[in-house]
Amino acid sequence: MVHVPRSKTTPPVPPPEFVARPALSGILQCGIERPLTLVCAPPGYGKTLVLADWVRGSDVPTAWLALDEEDDDPRRLWGGVLAALRSCPAVPPSSRLCRLAPSHTTVGLDFLDDLLDGLDTLPVPVQIVLDGTHHLRAPDVRHGLQALARATHPGLRLVLAGRADPALPVARLRLEERLCELRTEQLRFSPDEAVALLARCRLRLTPAQAALLHARTGGWATGLRLAALALRGHADPDAFLAAFSGDAQPMAEYLVGEVLSRIPEDERELLRRTSICDVLPAELAIELSGRDDAPAVLDRLEQDTGLVVRTGGQGVDPNGGYRTQELLRSYLLADLERRTPGAGAALHGRAAEWSAGHGRPSVALRHAVDAGDTGRIARLLQHSAAELAARGEHTVLRRALDAAGTAAEDTGADPWAALVPALLHLGHGDRVAARAALRRSRKQPDDGGQVAADLAILHRAAERLAGIGPVPATDEPTPADPVLAAWALAGRAVAYLTTGAVLAGQAELEASLQLARDRRLHLLEVHCLTLIGVSAWVLGDLAAAEAAATDAVDSEAVARHGECSAWATAAQAVRAHAAVLRARPTIALQAITDGLLAAPADIDPVVRFAMRSARGAALADTGDRTAGLMELQHARTELGEDPVPAALAAAAALLEHRAALQLGHATAALTTAGWLAARSPACGELAIMRAWSEAASGTGTAAPHVMRSAVEPVLDGGIPSLLPYTIVEAWLVVARAAIATDERAAARHAVQTALELAEPQDALRPFALVGPELRAVLVDQLGGTEDSDAFAVRALAAGRDTAPHPAAELSAREREVLARLPSLHNLDEIADDLDVSLNTIKSHVRAIYGKLGVSSRRTAVLTAHEQGLLT
Repeated sequence: MVHVPRSKTTPPVPPPEFVARPALSGILQCGIERPLTLVCAPPGYGKTLVLADWVRGSDVPTAWLALDEEDDDPRRLWGGVLAALRSCPAVPPSSRLCRLAPSHTTVGLDFLDDLLDGLDTLPVPVQIVLDGTHHLRAPDVRHGLQALARATHPGLRLVLAGRADPALPVARLRLEERLCELRTEQLRFSPDEAVALLARCRLRLTPAQAALLHARTGGWATGLRLAALALRGHADPDAFLAAFSGDAQPMAEYLVGEVLSRIPEDERELLRRTSICDVLPAELAIELSGRDDAPAVLDRLEQDTGLVVRTGGQGVDPNGGYRTQELLRSYLLADLERRTPGAGAALHGRAAEWSAGHGRPSVALRHAVDAGDTGRIARLLQHSAAELAARGEHTVLRRALDAAGTAAEDTGADPWAALVPALLHLGHGDRVAARAALRRSRKQPDDGGQVAADLAILHRAAERLAGIGPVPATDEPTPADPVLAAWALAGRAVAYLTTGAVLAGQAELEASLQLARDRRLHLLEVHCLTLIGVSAWVLGDLAAAEAAATDAVDSEAVARHGECSAWATAAQAVRAHAAVLRARPTIALQAITDGLLAAPADIDPVVRFAMRSARGAALADTGDRTAGLMELQHARTELGEDPVPAALAAAAALLEHRAALQLGHATAALTTAGWLAARSPACGELAIMRAWSEAASGTGTAAPHVMRSAVEPVLDGGIPSLLPYTIVEAWLVVARAAIATDERAAARHAVQTALELAEPQDALRPFALVGPELRAVLVDQLGGTEDSDAFAVRALAAGRDTAPHPAAELSAREREVLARLPSLHNLDEIADDLDVSLNTIKSHVRAIYGKLGVSSRRTAVLTAHEQGLLT
């Protein structure tokens, strides 16, 4: 009989620093009904401890066998399995398994049949855990294991744990749903689990330090433990983490002893030469190693060790690639340099050329930087700076500038490198810094070459985006190169917007956006969407403005690129202003909150002003008028003398002026009007403010006449307005004046005109802020419509966020009657429609009036809209 030490048949006791992982135990427990479970990961991922912890907490009887190299022999393997079964409490001494023994010569199918028969006679099913199946390589051993795994016996569940998949038809077992799996990705420690492990190792790190260590180790349990041992008591944790790699002791000892020693030298050399790559395309592996079979070797290493992981694609597909465990890769890279000094730089140079030729400009530039080749960096910047800046790949561009020794202030530098800082500032939304960088950069002399022509196109586009470029000529050609074309179109659009040609600018933006999406120019895509939102807002298409800004915020670019934060913040400001004018103040407040969370520290003054003014209006519209007015005033004070677009200044001034009048602060309102007059002395918005101030003063019978006189130039076009909805406000002023002089027909006409002008814009806020007299007129404009989407109905309901009273409690029948009151049907017709008597309807109507506190059908409809009872 084979002697098997007790330690091999006993699950190990977890060490004090062990972190329980219930999610993984849950996966193993859920797989009990399946005949086979695989736990597969490279060394150091905690396979054994996870299994032991689960076994100790499971109700399923378990036979445990820890395998080693000596078990790669049929007699020793099956002798160990029998010893493990005899140690299992579910196997009674009378079981035939206690009498069974492997042959001294060969272990054939007869033995396996006897083993399975013995398992079937047990009072309860058991599971056999074989930990370390990667040690089993002999053909007869693997054949026996395959036979056991293929057997379908209710008395057996097999759990195999190792560094690579055993020689089993894993894909077929998975398809047949006979397999439960726990693999590397699941065994990686999450950030929270990593913090818990470090705490059990008596190590307290800051959240930033813990996050960095987790990133460096990739959640590798052994890497975390070894780092914790080295960090404990270290005088400078930040310095340790900055230098932490697989080449540090004792990490290197573990990697050499447990990992690399099991790999043939020629395969280790392949890993060294390819360790310069984070993601290694299969074709580049051939280039760097000089081996045509490099992909096949890497596939075998993935299968046998799990240290190399495929990231997609097959064979030499350039979209496919491999990743090597990060700490192992850093060790290999250091080992490469020790063995062959300078080899890393040469390999980086070859990788840069290959990547540039295969459409990977960002990767190519990173390799050129790591190679320290300033000439190659300069050439790559010529070919890829425009694309990388438009994608938001700013980090690699900054590294390239540093490596090339090119400072933003260096006017004698390579002209392409000198232009890059301006592109980076534009991407960050800092037009002031971009202008300064453009002044420092110099254009390449026009030698008639394509490189110089491309540079001139990009330089002109950058100038326009920074607000200092020339107005486009009508016959200005669009570059053939799609990346340069996207830049040129965006630059022309900004030039058009600056000069007031908004429709022309919007068309250029749409064209630039399409190119940006086609070429995956993520940052330029967000840039275009934000400016499309701005142009739609200026044109009065508020729904389109809010939609474009929302698309910018929700785009993949914002999720993937931190460099988009400034433009995402600007998009939230556009979204908020559009939402305010659409009478959606709660949405505006959420947009501002989200925008401020993403905002860079040096937020553009114009964007900051836009955000604060929108927030002030939204606060006022949700009932906090004092806080709203203060926010609007602070926004203007903080802006100081900085220039802002005229339309934004007018919008903010109207918002602040109205908020001041609502609180009875006439002097504050006058100050706001003076501020706008200093910036735009002759505009329709000032006329609206004068009319509002006159209405608020309520002085004498002449007030209605003064109000009409103030807005007449706005209505007849004598004074230009900066905002499309100003004309809506003008007609509402006329309606208010008509109400004051009891000219109800004129009031209805003015309100109807205002509705017709506001509907294409979806400008609902003007109607949300009118007084009860005009809201009663709005009820008349419903015209019996029961369509809740009709603009007049939405205009009447626009002020619901500031409804002064809670909604009345109506019965179900009263709500049915109320829903029919806005129609032109009389009470008899309503009674017929509901199939009740006229007296019943009258009783319900009286009850509705009483609960709403009204005395007429019109005021009942008005109050019901204000309380949200009619939608």
